[in-house]
Amino acid sequence: MKRTLALLLAVLLCLCLAACQSEGSENSAPATDVGVSENTESLDSRQEDSNILVAYDPAQETVAQAAEILADTLSGDLWDVQNDTGLQADAYENVLLGFAADGDTLPQTIEGFLERHDFGARTIYPFVFSGEGDALSSANLYDAISQLQPGALLGGDVLLVSSNTTEEEICAWAEGLELNREEAAPETSSANTVATAAVTPQTQQVIYLWEEGNAPAQTEYTENNGGYSDDPDFRPYLTSYPVPEGTEIKGAVLICPGGAFQFRSDQPEGVDVAEALSALGYQSFVVDYRLRPYTQQEGALDLARAVRFVRAHAQEYGIQEQDIAVMGFSAGGILSGEMLLNFDGNVLPTTLDPDYQPDSLDEVSAGAAACGMIYSFYGRLSFGTTDVELLRSGDLPPTFYCYGTRDPFYDQFLANADVAEEAGVSVERLQLDGMPHGFGASGGWIPAYDQWLSEIFANN
Repeated sequence: MKRTLALLLAVLLCLCLAACQSEGSENSAPATDVGVSENTESLDSRQEDSNILVAYDPAQETVAQAAEILADTLSGDLWDVQNDTGLQADAYENVLLGFAADGDTLPQTIEGFLERHDFGARTIYPFVFSGEGDALSSANLYDAISQLQPGALLGGDVLLVSSNTTEEEICAWAEGLELNREEAAPETSSANTVATAAVTPQTQQVIYLWEEGNAPAQTEYTENNGGYSDDPDFRPYLTSYPVPEGTEIKGAVLICPGGAFQFRSDQPEGVDVAEALSALGYQSFVVDYRLRPYTQQEGALDLARAVRFVRAHAQEYGIQEQDIAVMGFSAGGILSGEMLLNFDGNVLPTTLDPDYQPDSLDEVSAGAAACGMIYSFYGRLSFGTTDVELLRSGDLPPTFYCYGTRDPFYDQFLANADVAEEAGVSVERLQLDGMPHGFGASGGWIPAYDQWLSEIFANN
């Protein structure tokens, strides 16, 4: 009996020790071991809190160390591209991409990663290992990335890291990107709409475009299944960027950031541009329009509403009511074209939504004196129109085309501009040699745009 009891106790003891050992092994996995399961579990728990992905090839130790610093500095999600399972690419607006380059060539691991995932309209910021004596070209690296991600935006200077790069230098580059910059949000009071708000031209305002419950729409959107940037309660709005005191006011510009109608690239294609143009004398406004699942037409009505607001308050903004321009980047330019072709002038939102209740602001014209197509075209997403009669029927204003020679849509820009000219549109072209898609406020195009727009307003 005693022998049997001893055997039973021994078995129980072994079972307990095994369970504890198993539990201990699960909890003691090193934090630096980024395997497939850790990638998946980490992102599942943090995706809601971060719009920044730090994806890196761990083959080069310096790159891996830089990736950890960047993820920690920016509160981003860390992702090992060699163990690439379960990534939800559409959860991110910004992608920091780390690798060791062979000259200006991408490693196969990075090429495969970019081929497997769609980062269209996201902004990519490379950080690249460069050995001593290596001469890397940011333009060539961006070109290689752009070939695999033609719709992506490209985020300024590449961070070159070496064994001598300090943590402080990496952090300084990351902080300079301003990826976590908080945007101003509209006040939720019932008086804060373009139909009711008191205008303060000297100070920034963030104002809803439609009265709550009365935005013209065809799309029934009641639940976000995780595939959309905005929740159903999103209300489109505009943000003003006043001309600094003492600067001569030339007119007004309404800016539509791009983002493939999936999200709005507000910082590089909105805020940065608005600040630059306001310093030059343009009362500037960034329009946060509706995205998918809403249609291009619904977003165009948001822009038309913003134009009506600025025109209605032209005197307060110190401009002539005819001196209003619209412009957009990529999808934002397509949206501007949609508005000018179908919803400008005195076209009412009821043409799209018969249930919409017009107000006094709808009596104001939504016409614009000029259009800026910054790596964009008149047409639909990824398809510039070549219909001469369509453009002729739209009675389009003078249009400024700006594009880079390395843009995957380069040929479409040329064709669309040619068709616009054939339709009788006054076209100005600015070609940036060597520039890819998505350069935002960089590229040196703003002075040329300023000169062109100043002349148009002067001749109105």
